[in-house]
Amino acid sequence: MSDTPTLGEDLKRLEEIVRRLEADDVPIEEALAIFEEGVGRLRAAKLRLAEAETRVVQVLRDTAEDGTVRLEPLDG
Repeated sequence: MSDTPTLGEDLKRLEEIVRRLEADDVPIEEALAIFEEGVGRLRAAKLRLAEAETRVVQVLRDTAEDGTVRLEPLDG
């Protein structure tokens, strides 16, 4: 089993970090530490999303009869 958090776990933790940073009673040292953690998790999440997009485009390219890529919005 991998120690790398899933995208869902990263997003959940980012929500927790935002809530904590919005609190009035966060010491500056803690705020800085969790801010740094949040930036790291955000970078990791963006990378995973970019990799997923690349995979989707490759699958579409591989399945298109004429070799073109047709991108459509995911919402319909």
